[in-house]
Amino acid sequence: MNQKLLIFDIDGTICDINRAIDESLKQTLEQISIKHKIVLSSGKPCGYITGFIRQVGLKDAIVVGENGASIMYSSTFPPESFYQIDIDKSIEELFIEIKQRAKERFKNDIWFQPNDINLTIFPIDIENIGKIHSFAKEFEKNDINIYYHSDSVDFTPKGFDKGTSVDILLKELNIKKSDLYIFGDGSNDLPMLLKSENSYLIGRDSLDSFIPKRSFKNYSELNIFLKGEFLN
Repeated sequence: MNQKLLIFDIDGTICDINRAIDESLKQTLEQISIKHKIVLSSGKPCGYITGFIRQVGLKDAIVVGENGASIMYSSTFPPESFYQIDIDKSIEELFIEIKQRAKERFKNDIWFQPNDINLTIFPIDIENIGKIHSFAKEFEKNDINIYYHSDSVDFTPKGFDKGTSVDILLKELNIKKSDLYIFGDGSNDLPMLLKSENSYLIGRDSLDSFIPKRSFKNYSELNIFLKGEFLN
């Protein structure tokens, strides 16, 4: 069997937000990683993801952070090698402006994720997520992507996303597109889900107009599929 490249989003795909991964799914991923290459791709920064990877036991997993802005080819500090996008000065200045305006409007009712490139805003009280989303909509005409999540909002420069990180990984790892499998659940996952015919959704049957090869109701269904597809 050719080595496969399996790319997973984290929150809502292999575990709930701020929750540990199920022990059975964790063991399955560990076993898969012996023969195949696993990537964890998230809107979270690389430092957060590497800690998650070490806890799960996927020591050889690749890290894609901040919706594709950064790639670490190992979970070690420092990584074996890494990639990070270049950001235009005008976008840096725009993010500074958005952050300042958010501080003025929400004061201590928000928290900024410690990113290297992107800007991510969380409400301290999840009941205020609607206000954060409304605030973000004020910047939709700018040259940035905005991803709305159930607990936060991401502002990212246009021209890169989780999909562009897939292109980079396929080239760097010399893996055929037919050996690419992608798993996600949210709008920021769509660019990478569209990169493969082997794309799967967790917790939903469709995403915008995208219809996956298959969807899974929960992590248990995903786990059963992974065992049958990659371990038998």
